[in-house]
Amino acid sequence: MLERILAGHDLSCAETLAQAEELLHQRTFDLIVCTVFFDESRMFDLLRLAKNSPEWQRIPFVCARLRRHVLESSIALQGVAFTCKALGATAFLNITDFQVDSEREMRVAIESQAAATPGMA
Repeated sequence: MLERILAGHDLSCAETLAQAEELLHQRTFDLIVCTVFFDESRMFDLLRLAKNSPEWQRIPFVCARLRRHVLESSIALQGVAFTCKALGATAFLNITDFQVDSEREMRVAIESQAAATPGMA
């Protein structure tokens, strides 16, 4: 779904933390979008890596939950959202909350985060 939502943008995908770090060293990015399931639930590890590095900490980092069966309890969701913000994420998007047209709603949410973040196109 993320590929369809971000169509027209130059995308790079990583399946592991090591691949993501390698891509960050090789290229310049305007946005990092990471899902809860990334590399066996290592989203926070990637977020820490990006925000603890002077060269990458300026890149807006959006954490996302794409599937309903992940983090089903509202307390768990609140904990994840709080932790994302505490670690420096720009936003935590719970895509499963988008009701009418989830792809359009996610695109709007990501674009609004981009517009609200200085230096991001």
